[in-house]
Amino acid sequence: MKTAKKIGVSGAMLSSVKDIEASLARRDSEDLERGLPEGHPLREEVNKQKALLGDLSSLPPGHPLILAMQAAKDRYEQQQTQRTEEQTHAADVRKATKVDADKVRRAARVAEDDQKIKRQDAAKQVNSCIEGTLGTVKELYRVLSQHEELLNMEPLSRARAGRLKRLLFAAERGLSECRISRA
Repeated sequence: MKTAKKIGVSGAMLSSVKDIEASLARRDSEDLERGLPEGHPLREEVNKQKALLGDLSSLPPGHPLILAMQAAKDRYEQQQTQRTEEQTHAADVRKATKVDADKVRRAARVAEDDQKIKRQDAAKQVNSCIEGTLGTVKELYRVLSQHEELLNMEPLSRARAGRLKRLLFAAERGLSECRISRA
């Protein structure tokens, strides 16, 4: 007899749990329905399913319609949040102060002048390094010319001296052409 009472109580509890689950499922399906905006394509499908089943709460939890409704509700809520943020941002933009056109032009001119000065300084530094290198190349060429008679006595030294002369001439010409204009 005691066993029967326990089963009866368990059965009553099971039935109340099922009722609670059913009411929660109904509430969830109603929330999903309310989450769909008017004119949404899923509204027609929801109405068809409601006509067939009477209530969407009887659909299993992973049903494609429920998943699609949840995704649509999430997108709709996200769009509403984004619209609210955009309206807030638009209100902030309207509060911005006017910018003086003369100040903007002066600031742009100052920035442009600063940029021009920086370019001129960079060109000056590069050109001074080129001049230093050209001076060294010319000095090496002068020293090579002074000792050319002594270096031409051996064939290997003569070949290397000739190659070095051509290299120095090409380097001088190449470096001279690479000077940067300061304009």
